Amino acid sequence: MRIIHLIGALALLVGVAGAFLLTYGVWLIYPAAGFIVAGILCLTWSWLVSKMLSGNLRQDKGD
Repeated sequence: MRIIHLIGALALLVGVAGAFLLTYGVWLIYPAAGFIVAGILCLTWSWLVSKMLSGNLRQDKGD
């Protein structure tokens, strides 16, 4: 069970590092595009989390 939590935490850290590196790389090419990519990543993250939470709430109401 602990290995699963470790993999989950590691996946989150790798995802955050990947988002940072992607944004920084784009920033090096063109600074304004770095902000655009960061904003898109934030919006996507927010949308995915809200979809996940709304799915969990629907399952809880049905039980």
